[in-house]
Amino acid sequence: MNQVTERGRIREIKGNIVIIAPDKSAACFGCMNLECKSGDGLISAENPGNINLEPGQMVEVEAAGVNLAVQAIAAFLPPLLGLVAGYTLIRFLFPRAGEGAAAFTGMILLFAAAFVVYRIRKKKPGAMEFTVTRIIS
Repeated sequence: MNQVTERGRIREIKGNIVIIAPDKSAACFGCMNLECKSGDGLISAENPGNINLEPGQMVEVEAAGVNLAVQAIAAFLPPLLGLVAGYTLIRFLFPRAGEGAAAFTGMILLFAAAFVVYRIRKKKPGAMEFTVTRIIS
């Protein structure tokens, strides 16, 4: 899976953790600016390669595309399961119910599950695990 790449300027270094202010001029589409919008707009990244870094340097950070895929599955799977469960449940509980009633119940559970996912993600947004890959001159 592809890597999610961001660029930014180092604000602070705390041990092996680097705090980065994202480069607003760069195309920051990978995480849909979720990291930038949360909190103070800074990205925290690990420096596993022990690259010699200093505040003010422009760096490139990456996160595994698998993280993004897992977050997408966690967001889309519950509403889909809600739709299927609602449709199937009505058919099981009320065998004489028509297609409309089953579809309506499925849609209600789809929106209910989507709302639950939304509320959970609002309280605890998914975190991308960024690592510093290189210094940009």
